[in-house]
Amino acid sequence: MDDMTHVAILLVTATPGLPILGAASGHAKVLGYDPQALRDMPLAALCPTHQPDGRASAALLDELLAQVQQDGAASLRWTFETRNGEHRPHELHLTLNLRDDGAQLAVCMVDISRMQFAERLNEAKNELLEMVATGQPLSPVLARLTALIEAPFDGLYCTVLLLDLDGRHVRPGAGPRMPAEYMQALDGAEIGPTAGSCGTAMFDDRVVIVDNIATHPLWTNYRDLALPYGFKACWSAPIHGPQRGVIGSFAMYYREVRRPTPEELAALHAASHLAGIAIDQARRSEERQRAAQWLEEQVQARTRELLAAQDELVNSRKLAALGRLLSGISHELNTPLGNALLSASALRAGSAGFAERLAGGQPLKRQELTDWLTQTREGATLVEQNVDRALRLISRFRQLTDGSGHAERTRFDLRDAVLRAWARVQARLSVEQVQLACELPAGLMLDSYPEALLQVLEQLMENACLHGLQPLGSGRPAQLRVSVRRCADERRLALLLQDNGVGMPAADVARACEPFFTTTFGRGGSGLGLFVAHSLVGGMLGGSLQLDSQPAEGTTVRLELPLAL
Repeated sequence: MDDMTHVAILLVTATPGLPILGAASGHAKVLGYDPQALRDMPLAALCPTHQPDGRASAALLDELLAQVQQDGAASLRWTFETRNGEHRPHELHLTLNLRDDGAQLAVCMVDISRMQFAERLNEAKNELLEMVATGQPLSPVLARLTALIEAPFDGLYCTVLLLDLDGRHVRPGAGPRMPAEYMQALDGAEIGPTAGSCGTAMFDDRVVIVDNIATHPLWTNYRDLALPYGFKACWSAPIHGPQRGVIGSFAMYYREVRRPTPEELAALHAASHLAGIAIDQARRSEERQRAAQWLEEQVQARTRELLAAQDELVNSRKLAALGRLLSGISHELNTPLGNALLSASALRAGSAGFAERLAGGQPLKRQELTDWLTQTREGATLVEQNVDRALRLISRFRQLTDGSGHAERTRFDLRDAVLRAWARVQARLSVEQVQLACELPAGLMLDSYPEALLQVLEQLMENACLHGLQPLGSGRPAQLRVSVRRCADERRLALLLQDNGVGMPAADVARACEPFFTTTFGRGGSGLGLFVAHSLVGGMLGGSLQLDSQPAEGTTVRLELPLAL
């Protein structure tokens, strides 16, 4: 095949049968024939009996002769047959030459088989590269590669073997037309200098051509595997990955003793190159997946550690807060209960003294009875006041723990809620000097827990009256203004309670919502009012509470509340 010319010009007599006069140039063989052997041979002898469209070649040549005699020239696609029976596509150009000794035809034969093969090979490359680029799995990519290489060659069987990461053993990659048992037998085979075509190609990193498996020394240990399946020839090329060395092999098998054609060698090299790209991309993808999985596992492990640490920190903070809360509860309850116990003990001691005197028959003076009655009344009052204070503290604690399970959720008018809360404060405290300016429109409805909001509003109003507005001088009117604003989130509103009182320093503002923080310690303040209000707003009411205050400039409390829970 190598010594065949791919462009040949024959001189043919312009008579039926088109006998060949000879080749116009060179000594290269024409379709496998020596130029001298072509003389007097009819042109139809270089053609298959029928053309691809099914028409007889000899009849078509006679029609072609008549056309050239009329038009002077003709060009068309034509199929010739080589001396060994291979069909070759050509472009055929005929030109009529009129001579004194008779008419002749110059027949120009352009072999386009290699061009067509190159086009098919290029199409195969593009298809495979597109599969790789779109991230197709390796197995179907390699299977498609073997199918594309097998298609142009009759009787060809192709395989792809992968070199294991240990660099010594092979794994099946692809071979859809190969017997499954044969591919399974190759799994785990070790490469070496005499390990068949594929194992040797990978071991030596070179193309290995074996034209006869039955006699070639490279197949000594593997011929009993291949011959039962009818394979007699095998050539293999190593597959390389970029900067990875040998990563596999691509092999071509035939069931006849033969050597590869130039086209088959070109296909072998192209296939090994494409397989290298596909395998390398697949392995890089696996490496990226393993790296991503490792990273994800590390992130998850670190997240678990951080969550555990966070839980431990939160638990420790909860315990610390609970400790402070319990300490505060103990302190706050100890004072009124201790006072009540002291008063009760004094009453008991006094009663015991009177009982002894009465039992001993000692007379009691009127003044002693009068003094005892006064002491009893004052002691009972002290017990009552301190027990009431303890009960109020316990009531505040219950507000923190009752939750919404026992509360009724309903729609209510916000302005009515503010006025009801103010009425309760007026009934409990002496706040005649405080002026309430309620600037809320009627009909502003909330879907929430009205009783919880009333508790919050009462506490905020009470705080304003007792702590912010109480110390004001007589010449300055005390005012409490309640207004509403829309939030950026239209599903919420901001309720503002503003007083023109003495205000608070920044340090007190920062701690105002802490439990048991009070600026009136020993004067009735428990330090739980704002703590309870803040807890109710952030919990049951689903909102937020913020304080803004400066000394001598009053205090503003901003409640952000959802229109509906």
